[in-house]
Amino acid sequence: MNSAQPQHQLAAPFVEMPFTPAQHLRLSLFGVIARVIESCTDGDIAAAVQTHPFLAEYLEQILERTHDDESLAAHRRQAVGNWEREAGRQTFLPLVALRSAGLTPLEIELLLAAGLVEEDPRFADVFARAQRDERRPTLALLMSWWRDDGTDDDRVDEIRCGLQRLADYGLLQLRNPDAPRADWVPAPVLAVWDALRGEAPALRWLRHLPVETLPRLDEHVMSGSLRIASYALPDLLARRPPPLLLLRGPVHNGRKTLASALARAMGKSALVVREAVFEDEPRWRLLGALAAMTGAVPIVEWELPLGETRGLPALPLSDAPLVIVTGRHGAWASHDARPVLSIDLPLPARTERLQHWNACLPPPAMASLPESAGAMRLSSGHIRSVARDAASFAKLAGRDAVEPDDLRRACRSLQSARLETIATRLEVRGALNDLAVDDNTREDLAALIMRCRWREQLATESAEVAGGGVGVRALFGGPSGSGKTLAARLVAADLGKDVYRVDLAATVNKYLGETEKNLNRALAAAEELDVVLLIDEGDSLMASRTDVGSSNDRYANLETNFLLQRIESFEGILIVTTNAADRIDRAFARRMDVVVNFRSPDAWRRFEILKLHLATDEVDEAWLEEAASRCALSGGQLRNVVSHARLLSLEAGQRLDETHLQAALAREYRKSGAACPLRPLQPKPCLR
Repeated sequence: MNSAQPQHQLAAPFVEMPFTPAQHLRLSLFGVIARVIESCTDGDIAAAVQTHPFLAEYLEQILERTHDDESLAAHRRQAVGNWEREAGRQTFLPLVALRSAGLTPLEIELLLAAGLVEEDPRFADVFARAQRDERRPTLALLMSWWRDDGTDDDRVDEIRCGLQRLADYGLLQLRNPDAPRADWVPAPVLAVWDALRGEAPALRWLRHLPVETLPRLDEHVMSGSLRIASYALPDLLARRPPPLLLLRGPVHNGRKTLASALARAMGKSALVVREAVFEDEPRWRLLGALAAMTGAVPIVEWELPLGETRGLPALPLSDAPLVIVTGRHGAWASHDARPVLSIDLPLPARTERLQHWNACLPPPAMASLPESAGAMRLSSGHIRSVARDAASFAKLAGRDAVEPDDLRRACRSLQSARLETIATRLEVRGALNDLAVDDNTREDLAALIMRCRWREQLATESAEVAGGGVGVRALFGGPSGSGKTLAARLVAADLGKDVYRVDLAATVNKYLGETEKNLNRALAAAEELDVVLLIDEGDSLMASRTDVGSSNDRYANLETNFLLQRIESFEGILIVTTNAADRIDRAFARRMDVVVNFRSPDAWRRFEILKLHLATDEVDEAWLEEAASRCALSGGQLRNVVSHARLLSLEAGQRLDETHLQAALAREYRKSGAACPLRPLQPKPCLR
């Protein structure tokens, strides 16, 4: 050491300093700063302090706790080691974790040297004076200052390879990778530097959840079998090599909550990622580094489409288990032969749903809801969102008790984001009594409602009858205008659910595979939001498969095959309507739980339809009977007749009567190119 160096005795050891990651970073930087002080003026420490006066502050702090018979870079090693051993019993130290993950002491020093300017910008002047105004250390400068002597080529190679490894692990980034290697300027990733200080990494695509904020495993509402499995998982996840855990199920169904609770049970924090980070190599490397530096369990949320496969490379540096939160579809594999564990989280059963409702709503609000709430087959996350919104709707109405209409309104706020881009919500009101159909059709509709109402109990108690699932699939067949769509709306009204009609224009796509993806989105959303999904004109999607004569035939058959498989696994309520049941593939008909045939109305049904659309005393019944017997129109056409007759009466400023209805009937027949069979009305006699 230069003779100008001040003389100090060994002061109190480092162990009296607070045990925090930020303090550990500061102590570790002292060794880097000591080397910078010794190297920036070729070992003349006094000249270094004179050229850069702020270095005197660091020099004093270093010498307060060091012997004066060694070089500055070596003074603090034993004291820092003692501090680390004591701190390791009380807190997690990112730098120690990196060393345990395989980084050498030299690589850690190089990482700290590259980030020294982040901690104190005044060091930029030191580096700029040493290397052509570059304000961060270049590779050439690091090789010069960290070389133990001027002839050690192995040390130079070690420095160069160390910097490359730091970049490969995502800890450093090269600001000028196209420059000559000696001029490379390594800089730390800011999220890495934040983690070294013990702070949460600030990244748009990643969230760090400290262990104390994570839910407890015993607080998670789940079925008995899933609870038994979840209690065994922490020990399995702690094995080496760590497994890849797949948590499958619908969205917002407690998958991330369970993953977070497992991390807490292991005493670890969580890093939650909602992007396909494994497809972005720099982010994947950074995720591994941050997982190692925070002691966290990485949780990646990614939904794979049906039929896709993803392979996961090894996560650099981290030895934590990797948790993938995904849906029911798609296949996952590990490139490094890690074992794969898969856990399925189905939608909660009725008992578990009531636990969620009771946890979210106060007793006065639940007093009127046990039946309505229990019947709503929603995911756990959706239950909590709906409960919160429904309670707000009740407060706006001046009530404490939540009513079924409040729940339905709250559900619609969830549905709009998932369904309304590919389906349209239909108005739901009325009852089956509003539908004029024959007795057989009415009985079949009543059977469908009964099947929907008891579908969960049927699946539980008679799995062989229900086919092992809770889905209900119905086919409504019959001529146009016979009431199929209206019946679907009335069925939904009776069940207390909304009905969404799939928009075929938004669903069918000319590009290969896109139609299947859109249909899968609609079906998955209907399952998770507990709505009735209506596919009108289903024969356009479910047509019989044909012999393959061209690529178009092959792709059409693939689309049909996909829909067959997806409908079979569907766990919601699906209604398909068609005007041409004979054009539907027979395999679809076999998968339908209920088939309802709608027939063209006879004279009596036509009379009922007209009476339903008209006020009881608006038109003479004798005239209505004659119109119903002579005019063989469908229910939809009769609705159009009454609607146009009302327009005529409003325009004339008169009360609706037979003249308006007859004019509307004549118009409806003209639309189809036929003549109205009713005799012209005789003018009414004038009363004097």
